[in-house]
Amino acid sequence: MNKKYLELLKKNYPTRPELMDELISLNAKLYLPKGTEYFFSDLHGEARAFIHLLRSASGNIRDKTSQYFGDTLVKKDQDDLANLIYEPEEYLQKLKDEKQIDNDWYTITIHRLVNLFRFVSTKYPKTKVKEKFPSSYTEIIDELLYTNDSEFNKKLYYEKIIENIIKYKSADDFIVMLSYLIQRVSVDELHIVGDIYDRGPAPHLIMEELINFPSVDIQWGNHDIGWMGAACGNVALVASSMCNALQYNNFDFLEEGYGLNLRPLYEFAVKTYKDDPCQRFMPKIYEENIYDKVNKEVAAKMFKAMSIIRFKLDGQLIERNPEFQMDNRNFLRFVDFDKMTYKGAKLLDTNFPTIDPKDPLRLSEEEEYVTSILQREFLKNPLLNKHIKFLYSNGSMYKISNGSLLFHGCIPLTEDGEFEELTIKDKAYKGKALMDVFEACIRKAYFSKDKKGISYEKDIMWYLFYGKKSPLFGKSQYSYFENLLVDDDSLKKEVMNPYFELSKDEKICDMILDEFGLTGEKRRIINGHVPVKVIDGVSPVRANGKLYVIDGGISKPYQNKTGIAGYTLMFNSHHLALAEHRNFPTIRNNMGSYTPKMIETEKMIPRMLIKDTDKGCEIKERIEVLEELLKAYDKGILKEKP
Repeated sequence: MNKKYLELLKKNYPTRPELMDELISLNAKLYLPKGTEYFFSDLHGEARAFIHLLRSASGNIRDKTSQYFGDTLVKKDQDDLANLIYEPEEYLQKLKDEKQIDNDWYTITIHRLVNLFRFVSTKYPKTKVKEKFPSSYTEIIDELLYTNDSEFNKKLYYEKIIENIIKYKSADDFIVMLSYLIQRVSVDELHIVGDIYDRGPAPHLIMEELINFPSVDIQWGNHDIGWMGAACGNVALVASSMCNALQYNNFDFLEEGYGLNLRPLYEFAVKTYKDDPCQRFMPKIYEENIYDKVNKEVAAKMFKAMSIIRFKLDGQLIERNPEFQMDNRNFLRFVDFDKMTYKGAKLLDTNFPTIDPKDPLRLSEEEEYVTSILQREFLKNPLLNKHIKFLYSNGSMYKISNGSLLFHGCIPLTEDGEFEELTIKDKAYKGKALMDVFEACIRKAYFSKDKKGISYEKDIMWYLFYGKKSPLFGKSQYSYFENLLVDDDSLKKEVMNPYFELSKDEKICDMILDEFGLTGEKRRIINGHVPVKVIDGVSPVRANGKLYVIDGGISKPYQNKTGIAGYTLMFNSHHLALAEHRNFPTIRNNMGSYTPKMIETEKMIPRMLIKDTDKGCEIKERIEVLEELLKAYDKGILKEKP
């Protein structure tokens, strides 16, 4: 090994005892159990449901509570403790309002939380657990966690720590902090397999929860890319993001959550469509707004105004990118404004005051103004850009983790089961290379200096949202125009990429896994995007366990199709298992006692240890390098620090 490199390494381990300490520790870590990975997909803004599932470790914390306290606490006390851990601030306030808290309660509760924290963290090395400690109370937590409270010599010391936490009025903060530590230790790694945004009321709250989570990665979904592209300045994606929010009446999210200025759009819409009932544009309401109660008639006018802008901007983008081969989605070019038909079918709405039939893609002066204001809002909004930056820094088109290939939608295939090619800048790409070139374009779009200008990379992000060869979309078309304005089912048909049918075949999955370099007997694809219709007997596990489709319908609009309210895939040292969830109101009403239906799908025999994981490979490589340094010390090539 290069002597200069070893000299640099020596600065971290200047003596043989320090080096031996690290080598002994690393070798021992290899034989600890694998940490628990959690996989979620297609959250679509359903913050309340997702945050509860995350904070409860999809019911696993309640299970651990039962395991530890099963012989000492009645079920109600176990439920109450779980409720406290899931929502500590709210639950403490509830108990205070009911005057149920006194010093004895604080003492008992802190003891219980410390003991449970110790129990759920036993399979992790002390250094890993301490990484999750907050900046405050670090030494106190360390003492309580690693001091045996039953040991005679330290029993009084232990009790005095808790007594003084209460005495100095730090008990509430300490309980909240312990609750969050239990949550964080229960989920070692979190994977979000796409689509945080659109449809649901609070994607911004999901983003805040993820930012505060210690170990998370995101595989971008098409709806995430839509918002990322909008934040890069792509006005067509600004329009689509706005339309998706307006269609689901998400004004709280737009104005209260991100603080976007919708006033110009509101004024333009109510003036332009003053006498238009906009019946085809009535929003879908799954939850009422709390802060911004726009009536549905006004919301419909705003949605229609934004949709017309969207159709125009989509058409402009398609015409400047003939390589995309999306001419058939240039909607306004297929409208006969004399007959008011679209591809021969009668239009269900014929009031288009801002469209010039001779130049249908041209924005009116007022539409230009509204678009420029919204583009500026997306580019300059601090919270939105904080969230988008996190999506970039923690996200990717795909990820490989412990034998799992994670991506949101599909790897485009031909009907013959071959990788489908797409031409990007006169060069053909397919399979892994296609995913890689898309990721390069996405990153280049974000780091472009000209945020307001047009670029090919920004337009590629639009294609990823809608394009029929997009691995994040994977359909022949997105029929948003037809669904709004045309009563002809033949024009609305969305044909799925062959991947979605062919991937049920184990050989096809093996071909894809080979393409991405995954080896070994235990390997699998994990993706979402297409809701699993459990109600119709469809299984999320396919291709003899080589494919997991984990979109089970956390998003409310899909729950009638799936029959459940989402999946969590859990991968610990013992097994892979799917948690099948009920609808959130049911969970909410029984939060402390809630445990989902568990379906074990793959058993780890023998138990999986860190040495069997990607992290184990990293540790082994580190051990090899440090052993070279040890040899250099032993042979006198390098001298230890005196």
